[in-house]
Amino acid sequence: MDNTRKRGVHMSHSQLSGRAGTSVRVEGKSKPGTTGRRRWISIGLQLLAMLGLAVMVYPQAANWVSTLGHQAQVSGYVRQVDTLADPERVAAIEQARAYNTDIPRGVLRDPYTPRFDDLTVDERYGSYLDQLRVGDGDAIGEVSYPGLGISLPLYHGTTDEVLSKGVGHLFGSSLPVGGHSTHAVMTSHSGLANAELFTRLPEARTGDIFTVTVLGEKLYYEVRNLETVLPHEAGALEVIEGEDWVTLLTCTPTGINSHRFLVQAQRIPAPAEEGIRTVAGVGLTAVFPWWALIFLGGSALAAVLIFSPPRKKHHAGKHRLGESRARSEEAQ
Repeated sequence: MDNTRKRGVHMSHSQLSGRAGTSVRVEGKSKPGTTGRRRWISIGLQLLAMLGLAVMVYPQAANWVSTLGHQAQVSGYVRQVDTLADPERVAAIEQARAYNTDIPRGVLRDPYTPRFDDLTVDERYGSYLDQLRVGDGDAIGEVSYPGLGISLPLYHGTTDEVLSKGVGHLFGSSLPVGGHSTHAVMTSHSGLANAELFTRLPEARTGDIFTVTVLGEKLYYEVRNLETVLPHEAGALEVIEGEDWVTLLTCTPTGINSHRFLVQAQRIPAPAEEGIRTVAGVGLTAVFPWWALIFLGGSALAAVLIFSPPRKKHHAGKHRLGESRARSEEAQ
């Protein structure tokens, strides 16, 4: 009888173990369609993560691409200038200086007012566009401000197209070839999402040095004055008799554009290379695209976190608990 009871207890223990094993297998199974839904949810989360990263790095990426375009424009202009014979180049500069002596003196109009484009119908505008032109390109020079990381091509006029791709020369101001009694005004946009342009211009400081290069001649200017004015306050842009000035202009505050920020600089002799005083800048070339590493690395990390299989639940403890209870009943 005792043997029968033991066999019964043993059978109960086997059945219990079998049921426990069955329970483990049932719990490990997924409901029909669950795996497919989880896969699509994971894909959706990955796409959202990549979209968020793309939004985060877009300004850096767009500015990097824009900088490459600016470099290409400047390089193309330099190559075209190099094809000119010295007599041609000198003649073009002298022609521009003669043009400057014939410019009517008067108050300049703000380049960002809606009516400014009316000046393009001025009969003098055609003659203006013929000045400093080299080959088939549109660029007429380069503005380089190392302290602010600015290295941009210079173009005729201040149309929105020009101001979105580089620096525009204000029609009516002196052409940027230097000389006594000249004042060249150059402007560009700031605060654009896809290009930095003159966004950092408000960081300028008196004593900074920047250059304007036209037809192979590099002219040096030292910042003397920083000023914020209303659009109609153009007195600061007038020619000062006997002096050589350049003003860099942009709208401020960014996004509101109710005022104009002016960086006014006076011509100085070309300083010795070791004596140039400039604020440390970010450089004039497109830096390594760290934004690409951030995007790729972030996307890879998100994929690891999202698509890694979840940890399996181990039921070995439950199985051992069943065996312990069976032994206890057998002992009784």
